[in-house]
Amino acid sequence: MNKPNPFLYSAVLFGKSPPLNHKNLIDIGLEAAETPLRRQVKLWARHSNEKADVASELMTAVRHLIRQNPPERAFRSLSIGSSDEPQFRLLQAISGGGIWLFDADREALEFVRERVRRQMLSGVHLANGDLTIDFSSPESAQDVRATKLGDAPFDLILLHHVLYYCDSAIWPDIIEILFQEILRGPGAIHVALMSASSCEPYTTTWLYNHFAKKFYGHHNNQDLLVLGEVLSSRQAFAKAVISQRTVPSSFWCDDFSIFMAVVWMIMLYPDGHQYSIEQRREIVEFVVSEFWLPKHRLKQNQDYLTIISQ
Repeated sequence: MNKPNPFLYSAVLFGKSPPLNHKNLIDIGLEAAETPLRRQVKLWARHSNEKADVASELMTAVRHLIRQNPPERAFRSLSIGSSDEPQFRLLQAISGGGIWLFDADREALEFVRERVRRQMLSGVHLANGDLTIDFSSPESAQDVRATKLGDAPFDLILLHHVLYYCDSAIWPDIIEILFQEILRGPGAIHVALMSASSCEPYTTTWLYNHFAKKFYGHHNNQDLLVLGEVLSSRQAFAKAVISQRTVPSSFWCDDFSIFMAVVWMIMLYPDGHQYSIEQRREIVEFVVSEFWLPKHRLKQNQDYLTIISQ
């Protein structure tokens, strides 16, 4: 009979795992590519400080609105593409006039619906729709406001990480339509997005651009800072206050499967790019040698755009 491995015995007894060899890491990294997107997003939120930064930046805009509006005004908030992200809790706390969560993902909305019912929350409304269709013209926006959004404008509109899912060429028009048809003044539109470019290694932007350029000749052209410049030149925003900030955040987890699941989210696999098995293996090899073994955190420079109406 084989003798028990004392190392494995101690691992079971003390809750430790044996060290992973190189092949195991590669296999785990490849398997992590199959992690569903919603799971990837939750892992990023759980093991990074990005959501705390989002809340901090958002509250800067909220404090400004509180100073500009009478105390009796009950805020109405609209979160577009919110899915079931943690920002929901913050919005629910500050939105005495109600919070509307607008999303194309019906499953995510059902997840929120269950939470609202379970926690007996009031004033939370769910709306299913497509940002690129429902806010593609003033007429469609007016119709959506009347039929899906309580037929009243909002004090606060959030677009956190949702602009990834539409062509950057239509961003200015969508923001202008939201500004003119959905927002009331004084009010604010708050947008968050990963920085489009970075020369700093070990950032999400650098990692994506490195492999997207190598395999597809592509780079991230979804630039929130450029959007701010374009909006500043438009007549519709002549009296608006437009501000921009870039804030660093970081991610780390001692579980390599979780680490790689987040990397695949950044690499837009499989919904954005269909990397071949050889390309996926090369990405995992790179992450093992450049991030995992030297224990480099995955950094992210995040851009924020705030538009305040008068």
